[in-house]
Formats: sequence, C-alpha cells, structure tokens
Amino acid sequence: MRAREAVVQAPVRQEAELLRRLLDALPYPIFWKGRDLRFLGCNTAFAKIAGRAHPDEVVGLTDYELPWRKEDSDFYRACDRQVLESGEPFPDCEEPVRGSDGRQRWTQTCKVPLRDEQGALFGVLGILVDVTARREAQEQLQVALAAGDAANRMLKAQVAERDAMQRALTVSELRLRTAVRSSAQMCIWAVDAQGIFTFSDGGGLEVLGLRPGQLVGHSVYQLYAEHTETLGHLRRALTGESFTGYSSFSGLNYETRYTPVLDESGTVTGVIGIALDITERTRYREMLEAEVERMRRQLLQVERLATLGTLAAGVGHELRNISTVLNSLRTYFTDCAQRGVPPEQEELEELGWACEHVAMHGRHLMDLGRPGQSKVERMDLRELVSGSLAMLRTAGITKHVKVLSSTPPKPVWVEASRTRLEQVLLNLMSNAADAVEPVRDRLAEVRVHLFEDEAAGFACCRVEDTGIGIPEDKLSCIFEPWFTTKPPGRGTGLGLPVVRTILQECGGELQVESQVGMGSAFTFRLPLVGPHT
Repeated sequence: MRAREAVVQAPVRQEAELLRRLLDALPYPIFWKGRDLRFLGCNTAFAKIAGRAHPDEVVGLTDYELPWRKEDSDFYRACDRQVLESGEPFPDCEEPVRGSDGRQRWTQTCKVPLRDEQGALFGVLGILVDVTARREAQEQLQVALAAGDAANRMLKAQVAERDAMQRALTVSELRLRTAVRSSAQMCIWAVDAQGIFTFSDGGGLEVLGLRPGQLVGHSVYQLYAEHTETLGHLRRALTGESFTGYSSFSGLNYETRYTPVLDESGTVTGVIGIALDITERTRYREMLEAEVERMRRQLLQVERLATLGTLAAGVGHELRNISTVLNSLRTYFTDCAQRGVPPEQEELEELGWACEHVAMHGRHLMDLGRPGQSKVERMDLRELVSGSLAMLRTAGITKHVKVLSSTPPKPVWVEASRTRLEQVLLNLMSNAADAVEPVRDRLAEVRVHLFEDEAAGFACCRVEDTGIGIPEDKLSCIFEPWFTTKPPGRGTGLGLPVVRTILQECGGELQVESQVGMGSAFTFRLPLVGPHT
C-alpha cells in the first residue's frame, strides 16, 4: 500500500519541486493571507522586505506586526477585505511599501481571491511589482517607465498525510498559475541541459501566439534557430551564470532573467527564464530621451538669448554714440556739397571707421542670436577668445574692468560649434566682470589665460577675477539650473549649467575654484586637435 502511494505521489512531488524551483527564481514578492488577514505564507523576496530571514517567520503575522507604517497597513487590509467580500480580483494599484531597510518603495500590487477545490474562497494572493523607478520618472518628466510584473515561489507544502499533501499541491499550483497568467507581460519557461523545454506558462505567451505548455518537449535550438542573440544568452546561462538579457521577438522587446538550475553536486541541469515584455517601457524611455534633448536645446537658446540681451544693451549705447558721429558727418558733407568743395581726408576716414563699427556690431549680434548654430568645425581658440573680449568691450560690460589676456604664440586647435563655444566664453567672461563690479578695496581685474596641456592633450582656458568670490556652501549648487548668486534681475540661473553641458558635449569639462573676498577662477578643458592639412 505504501509503495503504491509512493508511486502516486512521485509525480506530484516532482511537479511541486519544479514549482518551488520556479518560485526560487522569481525576483518579485508574493504573499498569501487567510480570511482573518493573517499571513499563510510568502516567498523569500517578500520575507526580505519584511525584515525576516525566512518566509516561515511571516506565517501567522498581520500587517501591523511587519515594518509597514500603520496607515499603509490599514490600506493593505482594506484592499484585502474588498477582495474577500467581492470574490473578485482587486484592480492593479500603486501603493507605498516601506521595507525593513527603511527605504520607501512604490509597488504595483495585484490581489486575487484564492479558492479551494470546491470553489470556496479561503484567502487572498498578492503580487508586488517594484515600480519605484517609473514612479520617480513620472514625477520628474511625466513619462512613465513600466516596471515589471512578478511571480514568486509558492507555499512549501508541509503536509505529512497524502490527502493533505494533495490539497496543498493543488492550491499551490492554482496560486502559481493565477499569478503567472494574470500578467499579460510575463512568460516563464524552463529548459533542460539539452535545451528541451520542460515548462512554459504565462499570460505573455498569448501575444506570441502560444498556449501554456505548448513549447514543452520542443528544442529551443530548433524553434529559435534564427534568434542567435537569445540562443547566446541560453548558452551563457547553461555555463552557470545568472544574468538579465534583452532580446526582441515579433517587434516586441523583452527583458529576461536567466537562472541556472543546479543539482546537489552543483552541475547545471537546466535554465529557468522569466521574460517580461518591456516594449512600452522602451517606448517611454525613448520619449523621455527625446523630451530631455528638446528641453536641453531650449535651455541653450534661452541662455543664449539672455546673453544676447545683455550685449545688445551695451551695443545699443555704442551705436547711439556712432549715430551722433554719423549725424555730424552728414551735416559736414552736406555743407561741403553746397559749397562745391571736396571733404577732408580725415573726415572720410572717420566715416569709414563709423561704418565699419556699425557693421561689426550688427554682425556680432546676428551671429550670437542665430538659433541652431551647432555645426562642429576646427578653429583656433585664440581667435575665439579675442573676438569674445572684443564683443564684451563693445557692449561696455568690461568698460570699468581691467582685462588681461595671455595666449600662446601658435594656434590652439579645437573642434566644436563656434557659436556654442563663443557662448561659453561670453558667459564666463561676463560673469567675471559682474563679480568684480562691487569691488572697491582692490583692483577690479579679469584675467583670461589660454594655454595647452600637451601631455594630457587638452586646450585649457582659465578665466580669473578678483571679485567677491563664492561661499563654499554654494559652490556645489552653482551648476544647478535656476540657481544664481547674482541680485534679482541680473541672472537667469542657466548660464553655468548650459556652459557645462556644452563643454561635456564637446568632450571637455569645467572646473571652479573660489575664495570669498579673493575671487574665482573657472577653467575649461577641450581636446586638442591638429590643424587642417
């Protein structure tokens, strides 16, 4: 009689062992409770966030005895009661979970009723999917990143009698299938060491035109011979490595967790795979990256227009002075024409000077105001430094500041967008001029030093000032958008963040040194390139 029972129980035990192994591979928390809302069990992942060393330590406890906040526990239990009272699955919802480590995570929780063989409702099953990353991304840029769905290992049957074991295994199988098939994004499969499917299930199979169990008995190497990337992942897992791989099937993107199955001797006997459809998450990520790029371009132009506005005010004053000269010359030339005498050479030269300056100022403003000028070209950084200093002098920004500049005798070649690099220089130099404006007890001076670091292969430009300096507690904030140490109406708070972004895009970097009451120094570095051949 006992021998016959052992024969009958052997397949049941084998299936239970497979189910337990599958649950061991699941990285997502699962729990189940009785009608009294006490935990009947959970998997290792759930026990971990609950601060318990083993799932058995959770059995018999309530939510109030776990490290959740009281208000969170009240919410969990209210959802559980709704499932028990209605007998229907609770709609997926996002809820906070504060684990034993004190960190709050956001999970997308699915709760379904559990029924016995007679259909009587005896508890509730919950699956938690960590969506913290997606939640944080939604708060910043309102673009959702889908997290995964989950399923964890089932209740380990601790039954001595054959009837009790059969009931426990039936309930366990029902729970697993309910959890796995309730997710339209998840597929779970297992293969042996020869690549033959021994298990396939999950709601995600339907999207691929498959039924649960349809792959069992077939070779993965034959069915997916054209998917070399997936087969490469499988061979890698069969060497004993656990990892997460990414692949595409029928236009869908999947994130798959590969977990080797080892026997008692440590030999790999197969692989368990948990595949999650991340097509939507990939699409959201691409949308996020496109939106970040669009905002970055807008910030660049906003700061550029702010710089243009600052220069335009000074250039406008200069143009008014030139217009006075032109009006005077017009009167002189009119008088010469009426008297029939040629104008003097000196007056003609003055007219030429005025025309040249008007053209130069107009050209500077037009160059600086043109949007989208991001063409990369090879240029001599010395010319850009001298041109930027000339623009600032014309605009009157350095009118009351002593400006010293030093450049190497030979060209300093770099590759970048001329207008964007010009924006970097104008911003750093005008900031230096602003910093020395309130100085009264020492010389107001700005020094621009251009040099080459040939050993490292970089061109370096150091903009120093003898200004008021930046307090140490604010140095870490100066590159944050909208942060400024200037008085209201004097700065956008975008200059330095934009400058650093431009330099990073060119493969360079920006460093700052400052001491209150002594001044500041901003040094940027760009890769050196050779001249045109």
